[in-house]
Order: sequence, then C-alpha cells, then structure tokens
Amino acid sequence: MKPAAAVVPTRSVSAYAPDQPLGELGFAEQFVIWCLRVQWRLTEDGAGRSLLVQRAFDALELPGGAALVAELATALTHSVQRPLSIPCPHWRVLTSDEARILDFIAGLQRHGQAAQDRFDRSWRAAPCGASPVWAPAQRLALALSTAGLTLGIGTQTGVAFPDAMPRLLH
Repeated sequence: MKPAAAVVPTRSVSAYAPDQPLGELGFAEQFVIWCLRVQWRLTEDGAGRSLLVQRAFDALELPGGAALVAELATALTHSVQRPLSIPCPHWRVLTSDEARILDFIAGLQRHGQAAQDRFDRSWRAAPCGASPVWAPAQRLALALSTAGLTLGIGTQTGVAFPDAMPRLLH
C-alpha cells in the first residue's frame, strides 16, 4: 500500500521570522523596518511624517517615500484591532508583526506570487473584507521597487543598513 501524498499548504512560506536578527536581512528589509519603526512612534502619538524618514528617502531620491510609510502606518493603526508589536528603531530583531509586513510587501513586489496569500487576515477592517492596508502597502512596494529596493533577496545586497547610510543615523 502506498503512503498518502503529503498535503502542500497553499500559503507560501515566509522569508522572515520573528526574532530573526536584523543583521541577517538585506538593506531593503532593514530600511523598511527602520522607517516603519521611526514612523510608528509618531503615528501612535497622532503626529505626521517623520523628518528623519523623509531625509532617508530623499537620500534614495524617492521624496514621496516618507508619506507612503506614514500612510501605511496609519492604515495599520486603524485596521488592526490589537496593538502591533513594532518596537523602537534600536531593537535588533524582527517582531512577528514586522515579519508579516515584510512578507506582504515582498509578495506585492513579486507580481507572479499571490500577495493575497501573504496578507494577514486580521488586517481587514471592513465587514466586506476590504482593508485600508492593501493600497498603501501596494504603493510603498511599488515605490521601493522604483528606487531599486527589492525585498526578499536576503543579504545579497552586500551592505547592511547602518553602514550604508551612516549620516542619517547620527
């Protein structure tokens, strides 16, 4: 008798894991997490865009990027019914929420993969299943791609975030 075939899950495996050291991530991922963490503090306080994040995007010649990060942070704040685990910018590992956000943005950047499968179902705010998170994440993913920042390629970029943009951190 033949053994039953293994069932392959339909959800793709995440390239990011909770408690994964940020140093193991590529520049694009580190940059997105840093921007989100800096912006998150302002969003929690009800403030607007971070000038530090704006300077970082200006250095990448993507002046509208800070507004996109602020829009995503605001959408997450209004959509998720629980507090998100987004720590201060100095935290050295990914949280489970940050891993989900990176996974979703990476899925949006790779048009051939189903980003819908990477979308956290708890981010749906409307009873009809629509989410205010989808559009801002999609715009950010597109802008990052335009700037040459592709998520999901690991440390192949060669330069870690703090070494790549030291003038922004000091």
